[in-house]
Amino acid sequence: MKFTFLGTGTSHGIPMIGCSCSVCTSTDLKNKRRRCSLYVVAEGQHLIFDTPPDFRDQVLNFGVERVDAVFLTHPHADHIYGFDDVRRFSDIQNGHIPVYGSPRTIKQMRKKFDYVDRKSHSFGGVPRVRFTDQTEPVEIGGAVMVTPLPVSHGKDIVYGFLVEAGGVRIAYIPDCNGIPETTFELLENMNAMILDGLRPQKHPTHFSTGECIEQLERIGAKRSFITHLTHNSEHHSLQQKLGEAATVPWDGLQIVL
Repeated sequence: MKFTFLGTGTSHGIPMIGCSCSVCTSTDLKNKRRRCSLYVVAEGQHLIFDTPPDFRDQVLNFGVERVDAVFLTHPHADHIYGFDDVRRFSDIQNGHIPVYGSPRTIKQMRKKFDYVDRKSHSFGGVPRVRFTDQTEPVEIGGAVMVTPLPVSHGKDIVYGFLVEAGGVRIAYIPDCNGIPETTFELLENMNAMILDGLRPQKHPTHFSTGECIEQLERIGAKRSFITHLTHNSEHHSLQQKLGEAATVPWDGLQIVL
């Protein structure tokens, strides 16, 4: 299994519009963060987790070869508003692509991208997809199991995902400020854990850096990663602070397990 961080930034992205702080003006590519998305390749299956506004740029820059399934964590703008670009893959692959999400997420997708379900189109191309409510594990390609992981995101219940294939287990939870015990029970014997750690300061809907590290230590994955980062943290300074507790990824980082 391998996975690529297509985006590691918060909803504003980095650099943030109108900001001249040292992180936003940094020339270091590791301080330039697109909105969060993950690309997983396992057992010949190519999976996308969230389609942010930067999705087209991410695909072109980081070698996304095909898309066999899309999984959506929740329907906030920074996680779905690049969805229309899935249509290029459905055209290339000449078929429908399954799109999985919670009932609330799929309802919002049908509303925000209502043209997808129309039986006839008098305008340009549209994504050929099959929207599917998913709150239970689903098998992709007969070899990859994807399990939704309910977590708290402020007052909302959103989802991360556990991906299992060939004896490897990784989990991706980009937006979160609380993990229920039932979800913790699913996060045992992890090869890699990717978790929201927005910024050093507390936030009402995201784990802070410190809170994220506390959760990662409890989970005890072989490799831990922090994501959904703001301009409050400079890449190298944050990595030095965290040491071996977690890796601070950057856009385009690929991990092979």
